[in-house]
Amino acid sequence: MKRRHLLQAAALMGPGLAAPQLAAPRLARAQSKPDKLVYVGDNGPWHFTLVEDVAPAFKKQTGIKIDFTLLPVDPWTARLKAELSAGSGDIDIVQWSVGMAGWISPHMMDHEVLAAEIMARDPSWDWADFLSGSKRAASYDGKMVGIPYRVTTGIMHYQKALLEQAGIARLPETFDELEKAAIATNKPPDRYGFGLSGRQGSAILSSFSPWLYSCGGDYLNFKTGEILINKPNAVAALEFWTGLVLKDKVVPPEAMTWEYDEIIAGGQNDRYAMCQTFAPYGTLINDPKLSRTGGKWCWATVPGRTAKDQGRTWVDGHNLAIPKYTPNRDWSLAFIQMACSKDWMLRSMIRGNAPPRGSVLRDPAMIERIGWPPVAAAAIETGFPTPAQPVFSTLQLSLRTGLSKAILGQKTPKQALDDVAVDWQRGLRRAGFGR
Repeated sequence: MKRRHLLQAAALMGPGLAAPQLAAPRLARAQSKPDKLVYVGDNGPWHFTLVEDVAPAFKKQTGIKIDFTLLPVDPWTARLKAELSAGSGDIDIVQWSVGMAGWISPHMMDHEVLAAEIMARDPSWDWADFLSGSKRAASYDGKMVGIPYRVTTGIMHYQKALLEQAGIARLPETFDELEKAAIATNKPPDRYGFGLSGRQGSAILSSFSPWLYSCGGDYLNFKTGEILINKPNAVAALEFWTGLVLKDKVVPPEAMTWEYDEIIAGGQNDRYAMCQTFAPYGTLINDPKLSRTGGKWCWATVPGRTAKDQGRTWVDGHNLAIPKYTPNRDWSLAFIQMACSKDWMLRSMIRGNAPPRGSVLRDPAMIERIGWPPVAAAAIETGFPTPAQPVFSTLQLSLRTGLSKAILGQKTPKQALDDVAVDWQRGLRRAGFGR
């Protein structure tokens, strides 16, 4: 069952919220009213509320249709690059992900200014309610490039009863405690202690990054070009992560082929007692209608290397933005104002979104219904946004290779990361960095 189908099923979980009753946006518009606004984004299934709820409500209020063009990642990125580079006015609302901020920033308006415009009209919209971590992820080089709509992060997912049965009364707070808990709950071949995404693809980065950051490591300094990926802290992180596979043998063997869908399915099929993965996956793994382990999971922020407060993770997601070239600036802003309001974001959470508003993630009904949101909120506030410098899209390819070789035992962690650093030196020189 693919992730799209799983999220569709999760969207039907329980009774839906009543549609918010919103007043029409009060905009002073000098622009004529268009028949439609063109929205270009990816085709992730978390768009349910935008497409099926917000857009019809916006049309009812304004008479303007939202024309959604939702594409797979590569065509989506290609279309945005082509049209924005040409200064085309054919796109009114751009959805972009955190890693795209570097190249997309020159084409977007300053959304701190736009947020202030919304607040001047409607203080209850509450820009301060958006988590500061989500705002960092929506910014590049000091400019707010979009309004956060979906913010994802990595958290720990635990089958608490399994830890208790193993005599572990407290959720792990350090790497050492996590390793001991994984060993204590390891019951191969039926169930293993720890799950991860080990395939050489994009998911391997989100699987490894929390351990890198929690060790005090990083990828590189994008201002100076200094490579950090093979420094001692990074090597220690990779030694810990690969040690769970090669030394402790607490990871399912098939996890070397796992990416996004598979880490969900592994949790649903009771293949591991704990894992670090996307916070919203907790809804899918813990839903009794979808999962053999439904109702058994709890959540926490990731452990630190030697103390809990060292724990850090990654922050990613999607933002809604207005390009400089649209002739429909005010109407586009009206749609974003509605889509990112508290009521509509609360509804979107039921339908598969991971909103960036603190009030939504900490809503008592959401906590009771879903469980993981306040943990995600805490992780987002201290997390590191996905690197958005354009050169990283190339550099990460060799990092995926290095991580894969290390986790398969083909290279030691130090050898693998030294090889990555050598490749990065060449890539940075080609990109014009100083080192």
